[in-house]
Amino acid sequence: MTSVWNESLLGAIGRWGLMLLAVFVLFILSAFPFEIAYLGEVRPFFMLMAVYYWTIMRPSLLPPLATFIIGIILDLLFNWPLGMNAIVLVMAQALTLRQRKFLLSQLFLVIWAGFAFIALGAGAAQWALFSLFNLTLISVKPMLVSSVLSALLFPLMVLPLAMLHKALAARPPSASS
Repeated sequence: MTSVWNESLLGAIGRWGLMLLAVFVLFILSAFPFEIAYLGEVRPFFMLMAVYYWTIMRPSLLPPLATFIIGIILDLLFNWPLGMNAIVLVMAQALTLRQRKFLLSQLFLVIWAGFAFIALGAGAAQWALFSLFNLTLISVKPMLVSSVLSALLFPLMVLPLAMLHKALAARPPSASS
């Protein structure tokens, strides 16, 4: 009985560790802005991609508190208003979770379209929060470009996440089989 419990505990830790590794890679990608002429720094929402994907496929692996902490760390890393990414990521996670059952039964194109809407909403929320923080309307172009770029990159990021999801779903044969 103890060995079965140990195997299941190690398996759970391993699955959570693999998911954390994927989130960490996307976190690192988020740290590097793209320079686009006439727009300056543009940051695709790589963490939003991870939050959206894992909220649909395995919401228990990325609880809202973890999402919030990741958002706070991003704010510190980017030197953005503290809590901005945390609020946006947790809101996106909550919206995605409400549509999870619907999204699970859909083709990838619908899931992709859902992400595009979430990315546009996240960009709009960031734009509004930045404008509020600066007490002036800032240009909407960088956030719009970030949202569109994120939507376009989503299929490329989903492929490794889907492979990881498949690996997480595969369970080694038990000793009793």
